[in-house]
Amino acid sequence: MNEHGPDAPWDDPSWTRSWLDLDKSWRDLQRLFVMPNQSPAEMGLDLVRGDVHHPRGMMHGYECHYQVLDPNRVDVVARQIARFDKADVLALYIAGGRTDERLRSDVNYVGHYLATAQEFTARQAEAGNGLVYRIG
Repeated sequence: MNEHGPDAPWDDPSWTRSWLDLDKSWRDLQRLFVMPNQSPAEMGLDLVRGDVHHPRGMMHGYECHYQVLDPNRVDVVARQIARFDKADVLALYIAGGRTDERLRSDVNYVGHYLATAQEFTARQAEAGNGLVYRIG
């Protein structure tokens, strides 16, 4: 995929074009991609499947989850997640009863990472590439 490891510098443009980092939005994207009434039920979930691990307990940090998707799966995921937008993120929160003062910033935050994931997967699918994503 590329010669960069997970410790590559954040400001290295070649690294950011080769790796997808979803920061803390992954939990909300997991929920978004399996919202009730989605067809199929796990639309796009392969992009955010996984969890962080706390091998020494919650108080001692966590290890990120890394996943590799082959080119065929990237193409499917790219098409599936292209169907979502910020309005879907807002609907997810409202369906969960969210109305607090942080709602707008949370929608913008998750919406940003959704758009980043859409652009990244579309670019990788078009190039016929697989991808690596990180949760954590």
